[in-house]
Amino acid sequence: MTLEEFNEHNLQHDMPEMPLKQGTGYKSVWDTSKPDDIIYIPEYAYENNEDGTISREDAYSVRDFVNLLNGDTERANELFNFVDWQFPTSVLGEDTLNVE
Repeated sequence: MTLEEFNEHNLQHDMPEMPLKQGTGYKSVWDTSKPDDIIYIPEYAYENNEDGTISREDAYSVRDFVNLLNGDTERANELFNFVDWQFPTSVLGEDTLNVE
């Protein structure tokens, strides 16, 4: 979803969500040709704000994943494929994927 679509869903309080492997959230496809499109929103992002919106900081693009891994696109893609409900930063903090 583009940033414009993300912002529009936030205004309407109707952010798309879908069942993921272990929870509910939003996950699209990894597409490096659209590095700023939102491709992942973890489950708890839907609960973080009392006003029903989702912070841009809680919605991840390809660029966000790559930045988390200091520019390593391959490892960022591995992280994207691994997350299924959790925040990517939590996975990195736990060293669950061993991607650092």
